[in-house]
Amino acid sequence: MNERACQLPRRSFVLGMTGVAFLGVGTATAQETLSRAAGVAVLGQAAKALCLLGTSWVLVDEDGTTYPTTGLDGAAVLDVATDERGVLAVGSRPAPPFTEATVWESADGVTWREAMRLAGVNAEFTGVGFGPGTAMALGSVLTEERAPAQTIAARRERRVWSEVPVTGLEPTAELAITTLSGNRSGWVAAAITQEGTTLYRSPDGASWSTDGTVPDAAVQGLLLEPGGVRWVANAIGGSAAITGTVGAGREPVAVPQDAHAVGAVRTRRGPLSYWLVDGRLVTARI
Repeated sequence: MNERACQLPRRSFVLGMTGVAFLGVGTATAQETLSRAAGVAVLGQAAKALCLLGTSWVLVDEDGTTYPTTGLDGAAVLDVATDERGVLAVGSRPAPPFTEATVWESADGVTWREAMRLAGVNAEFTGVGFGPGTAMALGSVLTEERAPAQTIAARRERRVWSEVPVTGLEPTAELAITTLSGNRSGWVAAAITQEGTTLYRSPDGASWSTDGTVPDAAVQGLLLEPGGVRWVANAIGGSAAITGTVGAGREPVAVPQDAHAVGAVRTRRGPLSYWLVDGRLVTARI
């Protein structure tokens, strides 16, 4: 966190017993809790989560401190990503009678500016990531009932975002991309089906192909590691918190039974998973 961010008004959360749990601290008459966690990413030297506290988006530090953000008022944020160039967030802005897919950029995770919006299209971006030399976002055109109807993609080239065509993601037309992750060698995206999660891989973000499945798991976070693709998810049958590596086994995560997967990051302490449970964030090693 830079010096400017640290000078902002902030609210402290207390530490819990399972990994790190952030519990909302409110007034004597009303207790504010986290109602949504858009995602988690490493910013600077620490992991930080972008969460909805009441009606405002806040950045939650590893020690539980929250920082109010600007530029995201009224937004529906669904995913975040970061690298040395800054932070990205994606989701949508309300544009009655529908919503417009939007990308935001930030240098510090606190002050945000709108970088792209698909005006006049009922759509939302649901996954964002950094990959080979660029950043990209994936999402869906929506029906009137807000069901996915067509996959959309956008890329950042020379600091400018624009919608781009992709091939190989046609099977996701009626499925939402839940997470997108990249590294120097390419991209991996996840889409949830009734049976589990299907993974898609691309070397360039333009041409995609299926890259295996994770049965009975709704994957919400991916880590691309030398040993394979690490994932965190809730089991579709029973909603248990689980983690594993694609093509290998799976194991339970030591978080409360009703925890909802937010994402995964690699920190100085190793890989961590983030979960939302009862209005608080919980972390656990994976």
